Amino acid sequence: MNSIDICNMALSFLNCGRINSIDDTDTAARLCKINYNHLRRRLLRMYPWGFAEKITKLALFEAQPIGYLYAYAYPEDCLLMHFVFDEDHASNYEEERQDFRVCQLADAGQAILTNVEKAYACYASDIKQTQRFSAEFVDALSHLLASSIAMTLTGNTELQSINLQLAQQAVDLARYQDATERERHTRYPHQYSDARFM
Repeated sequence: MNSIDICNMALSFLNCGRINSIDDTDTAARLCKINYNHLRRRLLRMYPWGFAEKITKLALFEAQPIGYLYAYAYPEDCLLMHFVFDEDHASNYEEERQDFRVCQLADAGQAILTNVEKAYACYASDIKQTQRFSAEFVDALSHLLASSIAMTLTGNTELQSINLQLAQQAVDLARYQDATERERHTRYPHQYSDARFM
């Protein structure tokens, strides 16, 4: 399964044939090229997919920010910061949430401000390798792509709506399956558990 396969899945949902390359000049290929990476990143931000979750130690900036004790560099591959924590909270960082703020520092660029010393972060990473995608993510991405290009290729609003609903169902299935793999006491923040496409 690669990005072309995912694009062809989306096109099959619309009964719009196939593409051989995302660089083809026909309308379907151009639409897939325009939308694929944007929707992939958008979908990675919509839900804390297990395959995209990354934990890393943060790099400390020398400058001390106003209102916080520490400023850390924002990881280059981060799409959405979920948690900031220290070693003492490594086993329960979801329940014992520690405050942080993401902002731009004038001389340092994007940064994470917090009072957490020697901080680690858990975040959604920008996964591009399709072989790492879960089956539910592939389903959601292909249907989301189909929904995004449906009107241009078919003019059919029903196909657009149906594929959007199927994308949401794939995310809901992932949420259910994740719940079976995590401890029952784990609680997600509302922006994850209530994530919707519209």
